[in-house]
Amino acid sequence: MLTIENIRQHNPVILNVANFVTPQRVADAINFYGGSPIMFTDADEAQDLMAIAKALVINLGTTNAGDLAAGAKAGQVANQKGLTVVIDPVAVSATKLRQENFKVLTNQVRPTLIRGNAGEIAYLAGENWQANGIDAGQGSGDLTTLAEAAAKKQDCLVVLSGPSDFISDGETTWRVDNGHPAFQTNVGSGDMLDGLLGVVLALSHDLTDIARTVATFSIAGELAGHTFSQQPASFMVEVFNQLANLTDEVIDQHLKMTAL
Repeated sequence: MLTIENIRQHNPVILNVANFVTPQRVADAINFYGGSPIMFTDADEAQDLMAIAKALVINLGTTNAGDLAAGAKAGQVANQKGLTVVIDPVAVSATKLRQENFKVLTNQVRPTLIRGNAGEIAYLAGENWQANGIDAGQGSGDLTTLAEAAAKKQDCLVVLSGPSDFISDGETTWRVDNGHPAFQTNVGSGDMLDGLLGVVLALSHDLTDIARTVATFSIAGELAGHTFSQQPASFMVEVFNQLANLTDEVIDQHLKMTAL
């Protein structure tokens, strides 16, 4: 098992193509968890930065042509080196441009893991789902089946995040039931999780370790919610405090992970 102590000892460098809404939050989350974040936007840096990075995270939330080129170049280098690539297809079902950007990127880059909400993962699985922009929306599908179908269709690991999280390789799936409703009122919570997934995947591709990282972020939210359940801005600051101070003992005490 990969422990949070192991992660902090290794302190892997995580390269990020972030959207312009949340780069500070993503960088802080990576740092407090135990990684070392680098944010970049220029494709000319991709080769040099991937020489020191152990994983790449690409967020398509506010993608322009420059960011797409930077992500594609860095992703190709990562693939060549056998390094992790995490892709977040933000609101991919909302517009043809977002769908095309995802297609262009994944035609050039092989993702290790895709993380999204139910609406985004349903689109990638080819299932009907009434998503609403960055919100998960409503659908009638079983979320376990949805995560597994997307993992098989996209040929990569999938994290479907929401009130409960589903982590799947297409055959084996974990469910995480930790979390707090205040995550849903803080834009960028999923982006922060993307960064943490980059950290764990830099060190391990074991599905249990990935699920534990998802749970760790959610546990930080649970603990923050004990103090700031009705103060969403203060809640997120406290999530950072909890993330920075979590130990494996505390994680084990609160862990709600089930193999399905």
